[in-house]
Amino acid sequence: MIKLSKKWSYALKSVLYIASKSPQILKIKDISYSQNISESMLRRIIANLEKTNILKTIKGRNWWVILYKEIKEISIYDILLAVDESLWIRDCTAWQICKNINTCNTTLILNDLQKGFNTVLKMYSLEKIIKKDL
Repeated sequence: MIKLSKKWSYALKSVLYIASKSPQILKIKDISYSQNISESMLRRIIANLEKTNILKTIKGRNWWVILYKEIKEISIYDILLAVDESLWIRDCTAWQICKNINTCNTTLILNDLQKGFNTVLKMYSLEKIIKKDL
């Protein structure tokens, strides 16, 4: 079973929320409240998203945040990578290197599954999700 973390779920929820309010500049406190995410967790997530130029923050008495890229330029895959989530279905699919390639019958299937997983995540931009152009 593939299970993505709360961190990833929170990152996706918060970026979708910020994107839906763009070009408004939002307080992290307000995002935290509206998305039911702890402010400390949200600050860590937003710091990661800022490092990858998905979001831009203005720090001060209040943290403010705004979308940095266009919504069509940000995919679900980008958000996962930004928050340091593992995208690998199995360790052996991480670099498509398998120590047991000669004895494992699932290597090809897992590699194809990994490619499909990555492709689906890359094809869903924030624009598609917000406009429900799925």
